Amino acid sequence: MTATCGMCERNLEAGYLCPGAALALAERLERMPKLYEALAGFLSPAARGITERVSLVLSEPGLPVDEAVLDLRYGGIALVLEQWRSDVQRVRGWGEPAVIGDVTGRVLRASRWLGMELPWIADCYPAAGDLAREVKELESFVLSIIGALPDRGRRIGQCVAVDTSGVICGAVLRHHNGETRIVCPWCTCVYEAEDFLMLKTLQPEEAP
Repeated sequence: MTATCGMCERNLEAGYLCPGAALALAERLERMPKLYEALAGFLSPAARGITERVSLVLSEPGLPVDEAVLDLRYGGIALVLEQWRSDVQRVRGWGEPAVIGDVTGRVLRASRWLGMELPWIADCYPAAGDLAREVKELESFVLSIIGALPDRGRRIGQCVAVDTSGVICGAVLRHHNGETRIVCPWCTCVYEAEDFLMLKTLQPEEAP
């Protein structure tokens, strides 16, 4: 029995997302917190320049903020990601996720949670294609405002910090030119320049 990727419609032996679509979704989820942060600089309509993709209400004179950006910053991105997390948990038979903290933290938590559950989503979640498409559309909408992806830096590995319950963080760490330290975007563990070699030696082995 064969299946079809819900994103690109390639044939699959099983599951709902092909490896390429799953990887693209993982990368978009990883970028989403940075895109959210980048929107802060575009709250003023004047920051948009001459290319706009906004609601008609923004043509009214004298608006102090860009309402499209305001919607994305204060609810839009977080709500999209949280609604998908809620549905994944529903399908898995788990309880409703708690929604706590400020919007920045909510975007971080929802993005990370979906990224960590992506293997199951790709293999077992019937709406995986819809999730991938909506996250892609969300990213495209944000990019139509900010103009380009934020500098992602060079990927150097995963965070190896261990929390009080013994769980390894595992978040992706990236190094930007000129930085003398790396701060984990999830657990905020700080790695100084002298720790970089140690960090490399502690990376988990990739599956064959």
